[in-house]
Amino acid sequence: MDIVLLKTFLNVLASESFVGAADRMFVTQSAISVRIQKLEDTLGQRLFQRSKSGVSLTPDGAKFEPYARSALQLWDEAVYQVSLRDGITGSLSLACEDTLWPELASIWLGELSAALPSTAFNFQIGTPQSMSNMLLRGVLDIAVMYNPEIRQGFRVEHIMDDRLILVSSEAGKGGVVSDDYVYTNWGPEFAMAHSRWYPEAKPPQLMMQVGASAPKFLMEHGKSTFLPYRIADDYVARGQLHVVKDSPSFPFPAYAVWTEKASPELREQALDRLRHTARNAPWIEIGH
Repeated sequence: MDIVLLKTFLNVLASESFVGAADRMFVTQSAISVRIQKLEDTLGQRLFQRSKSGVSLTPDGAKFEPYARSALQLWDEAVYQVSLRDGITGSLSLACEDTLWPELASIWLGELSAALPSTAFNFQIGTPQSMSNMLLRGVLDIAVMYNPEIRQGFRVEHIMDDRLILVSSEAGKGGVVSDDYVYTNWGPEFAMAHSRWYPEAKPPQLMMQVGASAPKFLMEHGKSTFLPYRIADDYVARGQLHVVKDSPSFPFPAYAVWTEKASPELREQALDRLRHTARNAPWIEIGH
């Protein structure tokens, strides 16, 4: 498959127009049209529905999209592997959720790069869904996340226990029934625990899923929400956020997820270092 055709397909999809794709790829609109026509001829199916307002995927185009993304990711991985500098004998692709980066994954990656100087590391921040898809496609070796999907071929190991605590930007204020409460989506288990603890609570005005960016929003707008302990602790220690008195905390365990694609030796060294990092990650005591 022609990689340029795949990139053109995805750029048309992202910009929802041939003109937008041409701007993105620094070519003419006619060049985009020729490429898409060639791709459709190769597949024997129409991929885009054209209209005056732009383009949209046909049912066949929607079927093709995940395969196009997978093929490009595999191509990028192949280019990365063959271009590694001399002295690099192996590589690992790693990822975590943004809320696990500051006090866990950043330390893990630093220790790994020092312990394995002949190994190249490709690290990124991702959502649980995107990381699961990359694991399935074989372009990610190990992911660290709070709510792993259980899929065939996945190995899942509990790495550490975090907790979700209710914090507010103002001391002595905040609470699930208050006007400043924001419901942050931390997954189905939190949703069930939240509804059991607050069975009479009405849906708040604001609901969000913004991960590690939540503290800044709370402080700027005078809000309260549940945050992972490891994200909230530094803000509480500096007096920027405050634990809401007599509020519950909910278990929020984190897991390592991997498949058998990576070199077993490298994978086990990376997992051993992750376990060590989780056991020794810094904690700041937070009291009510």
